[in-house]
Amino acid sequence: MTPAKPSFLKRKRIMAIATLIAVSAVLAATAFAFAFWPSDAPPGKPKAVIIDQLAITDPNPDFVNAAGVRLQDAGYAVDYYRSDEVTVDFYRDLPKQGYKLIVIRSHASQKIFERDPATGRAIEKDGVALFTNERYSTFTHADDQRDYRLGVGSYPQLGITDKYFLIGPAFVQSSMKGKFHDATIVLMGCGGLSTKGLAQAFQQRGVSQFISWDTLVSAAHTDAATQALLSHLVTEKLPPAEAVARTMAEVGPDPSYGSRLVAYP
Repeated sequence: MTPAKPSFLKRKRIMAIATLIAVSAVLAATAFAFAFWPSDAPPGKPKAVIIDQLAITDPNPDFVNAAGVRLQDAGYAVDYYRSDEVTVDFYRDLPKQGYKLIVIRSHASQKIFERDPATGRAIEKDGVALFTNERYSTFTHADDQRDYRLGVGSYPQLGITDKYFLIGPAFVQSSMKGKFHDATIVLMGCGGLSTKGLAQAFQQRGVSQFISWDTLVSAAHTDAATQALLSHLVTEKLPPAEAVARTMAEVGPDPSYGSRLVAYP
């Protein structure tokens, strides 16, 4: 006997359930990393933020998920900013947001430009600048460009020809608004502490601890090391210097570049 075909209503219900399951699976896969970030922290609850500029070239939602959950479990209200949200004005207003822990997953440049006080011309020097994902334009942030508080960077080694604004120590010192109030910054990018200028500029803005690498680092290694660091820093609540030392004992220097995590001061 041939089974009776489902009625139109039954077929419609089956299709609706199947569609719902498929959509739910897609949403779970793509939105989980961002579903738990609160927009407003309850009074008295410390705030942390993950700034994911690096996702423009090296996305890692597994890192974002694990780090966010770890921070929440440690009692933080957590915000997450996608790569397209990391602009010059985002950094300009960052001190005013009240974060106690700031994780900056970002590319960093090892050169900065400053105005020569004798000639008024731009001079290149060793220093650290953070990439934004705001494309460079001669018509925006004119004052900051004129006074060399912003730089310009690109990724020619990755075949990316677009140019992006960079923020360095001068921008932190003179163009950011507000104070950080004893925040800790974990800069995951290359050579954030290859020189001390950027860390000192953030310190003048109220940052109490600045943790980063002493030279180049791969995305995979900084992601793994930062997970270990956060475990020691926020779960075990170790002092930054001890958390860094334990992290280095566990994960070691970057296997390609030999870079090590450093805490400043």
